[in-house]
Amino acid sequence: MDFYRVPLISGCITKAPLLTTFITAPNGMPLANTKLKLEDAVLTKTTFTFKELKRTNHREIKQLQDQKFRAFIRYQIWPNHPYYRRLFKDNNVDPFNITCIEDWAKYNIPLVRKVDYKDHLREFALNPSEVEGKERDPAEIIRNLMNYSKESGNSQQYSFLRNNGARVKLKIGAASAMERLKERLTYNYAPLQFWLSSGRASGLPSPVFLTRYDNELLAKNSVKCGQLAIDPFVESGWELSSMNLFPYAPHLGWHAVNVGLKQLSKFYTATSAGGAIPSDKLVELAKAFKANGFAGMPSYLRNRFFRAMADADYEAPEKVVVLLAGEKIYPRVADDIVQTLTEKGAKEVRVVGGYASSESKVSFAVQCEYNGPYHNLSPLMMSWEFVKLNDDGTYEFVGEDEPGHTVLFHLDSTGTVFEGFLLGDVASKHEKGKCPCCGIDGPFFWDIGRTNDAQAQIEVMGLAEKKIKGATVNLTALRTDILTLSAVEEAQIEVTKEDMNDPYSMDVLNLYVAPSDTSSANHEALILEIQKLTKNSTEITPSVFICTFEEILERAGGLKFMEISDVRPKPA
Repeated sequence: MDFYRVPLISGCITKAPLLTTFITAPNGMPLANTKLKLEDAVLTKTTFTFKELKRTNHREIKQLQDQKFRAFIRYQIWPNHPYYRRLFKDNNVDPFNITCIEDWAKYNIPLVRKVDYKDHLREFALNPSEVEGKERDPAEIIRNLMNYSKESGNSQQYSFLRNNGARVKLKIGAASAMERLKERLTYNYAPLQFWLSSGRASGLPSPVFLTRYDNELLAKNSVKCGQLAIDPFVESGWELSSMNLFPYAPHLGWHAVNVGLKQLSKFYTATSAGGAIPSDKLVELAKAFKANGFAGMPSYLRNRFFRAMADADYEAPEKVVVLLAGEKIYPRVADDIVQTLTEKGAKEVRVVGGYASSESKVSFAVQCEYNGPYHNLSPLMMSWEFVKLNDDGTYEFVGEDEPGHTVLFHLDSTGTVFEGFLLGDVASKHEKGKCPCCGIDGPFFWDIGRTNDAQAQIEVMGLAEKKIKGATVNLTALRTDILTLSAVEEAQIEVTKEDMNDPYSMDVLNLYVAPSDTSSANHEALILEIQKLTKNSTEITPSVFICTFEEILERAGGLKFMEISDVRPKPA
């Protein structure tokens, strides 16, 4: 798919007569006639290292976020993003009036939902080569990038563009300078790869495109997630020998972990979550390479890898870190992982959760400890914001002590870019200040994708709450309650119809349960207990089906464990 017209960029750059006119200073004067020094550029950070992040404070972060956001909207989004350019025009918004993220609500700019994106994939890609169907003047391409670089604090890129433009203007090594400019624009804007959103809520996975520049950001940000996870162990001289146990696929999880762990580890083992090597053999690899750090999806780690470890001749390292991401983290799942490692000899086990989405692309949030908040470790690349959705379709940003739906704003990135993108997951609260657990002073939020998923509405989250037989049923909370039963090993919830050929027939709630005790031939007591629990919490009596553990995994398996499945036919 020709999302980016890179040949047009290349062609424009090679037109020397045009180039002499479009390499100008931000004040509009040709660079040859303007005495600019590097110090004239706004020298601020484009990102924080992990050590810098630990030393900074939330006020400095907010100031730099607003600076980058202003520059990004004015010189990347407005000129280069077809969807938001039209959105601004349709809502009579002057992008140069937007000075901070809060202005999104001030000017009543609509939030963007996944359905908006999947129906306009091409329009969400930054395309500097054309505007509204017409070829853009090459002068404007470079001028926009220079202005963005200067005002966002990317002084290195600003200097590069200025110096090479001056060489072309002064005919000092003009050919090589033009070639460098062409390579830089291709590096910044040409697509390199894509990955898919899971599509579990919308029913259709959607590609998100990344450039080489995005991969540069990904490398900087991914490593910080691992650094926060292992930070308490590192001071004692502990070194990471890691395993990537995410499924290998065009999804964010495997690629981000791969980039981060390669930088962070003394030794790194890349796998594909049992896809190429069976789980029992992966345990043998963990033993052989003394792996003390594991990253993967909760359902695979708990139901496959650590079950295989429990049955293996394996001795765990004394200190182990487990990073979980990609799915809701149920307390029972985390507890089972810790129990297995402890029984195998581990003395300290750190389980932390990570939070991201395919749409966040290059930015992530990670817990500093299992019961702690999620930290935005790349606050100069992306901002997580939280909103309240009103009944009349409007929204407003919530205060720090209020629950809110997650909305992402990119502050940097190329390829596919999102602003005001409603993810829908709910955080119980968000804060800006010193974390009570680790002391990092910055933006962080609590309980995302965990205890508060059930508060989200169906049109936002997809599967957290459903109306069944006329009653609103909190399915996420119900599954949590079922998993707390000691007699239950795993469970899947299914919402269906009494007659699947009739979308207007009675709703039915089916529970597929794998019992912990497989030796018992009679599970009537367990079925009655689950039905009573469900009836008390939902006023609905479900049908309970006892399955083997393997049958549950086959039913709910795939790239992500489908813990809740709504298979009801929709009316025509």
